[in-house]
Amino acid sequence: MRWRPLFLILLWILTLSGILSSFWVVNKLEENAKKSSRALSILVSTLLISSLSDEEIYQNLKKVTVDIDFPVAILDNRGKIRVVKNVAEGNVNVLRFKEDITFHGMKIGELRYDYPAYTKWLRLVGVALFLSLLFLSLVFFYAAYFYRRYEYSEFWAGFAKGLAHQLATPISSLYGWYEYVKEKLPPEVREGIRRDLDRLSSILRRFSKLGGDVELKEIRLRPIVLDVVSYLRRRFKNVEIDVDIPEGVKILGDAELVGWAVENFVKNSVEAGATKIRITAEVGEKEVCVSTTDNGKGFTKEGLRKAFKESFSTKQRGWGVGLTLVKKIADLHGGRVFIRESEPYYRTTVVLCLKRL
Repeated sequence: MRWRPLFLILLWILTLSGILSSFWVVNKLEENAKKSSRALSILVSTLLISSLSDEEIYQNLKKVTVDIDFPVAILDNRGKIRVVKNVAEGNVNVLRFKEDITFHGMKIGELRYDYPAYTKWLRLVGVALFLSLLFLSLVFFYAAYFYRRYEYSEFWAGFAKGLAHQLATPISSLYGWYEYVKEKLPPEVREGIRRDLDRLSSILRRFSKLGGDVELKEIRLRPIVLDVVSYLRRRFKNVEIDVDIPEGVKILGDAELVGWAVENFVKNSVEAGATKIRITAEVGEKEVCVSTTDNGKGFTKEGLRKAFKESFSTKQRGWGVGLTLVKKIADLHGGRVFIRESEPYYRTTVVLCLKRL
């Protein structure tokens, strides 16, 4: 999306141009008001020293001021208001500017005036343009953020569906071969092959669910976690994995996906060098939070910021999608995932919260 920065730059340039133009217009209007008021004072001086009567003078002044668009009042040398335009007589004293009308150094009247009323609104044009620009920028970034999230979500959906489709045929063939040769295999080999095939089928189902709608139902948390931990203990024999989840805790979810999330938590802990991992559950009124605490190397500041974003990894190899998968699983369940704390080689806790039943 290389056009985004260019679009924002052009938007800012146009808005700043509008702001500067509005200030220029306001200044010109104010300058014209001052010039017009001075011209009026000269006109009044000329009329006052003419042979016309007072009434004729001020009647002519009223005609002159008909088209003036700024507040103006003309007072005689006794302080009586003789001409008023665009301002109530009671507000003449609040007009900001005064011009003495003089003849040969003697004051013969007074001109009071102010800027046109609309100039104060024009001054707000710059502020309005700036706020509009800020609002549009926020909307733009907000839309871009969610568009990117949508793109990424769609990528995962398509990737998961494609992978599940590609795996389906060879796994089915493996089951066929297993049925063909299982009677010729020793019991322990037969059991191992069957267990691995079942796990492959479970992975296939997991990816299928990531790419489509998930049916959430009532499930018990403890058996799911214990089943995953049983497999992981066989795989990571040098890692101590403890489980402290009360019996009877029920959540709304998909058993395979919840188990996959816990498995990813543990795998990330092991890959971070953890030797002790503890899985616990905090039961609240509306949700159950599954916490995985380890003594691994934890997260850097950058890691904390990017942990659940796409393709984040602290390893030189690998896709770095473990925690991203957990985030996707949490989204499918309407839950949340976060890092509660991270103290390198002492305690790092990652939490997945799901709806409680």
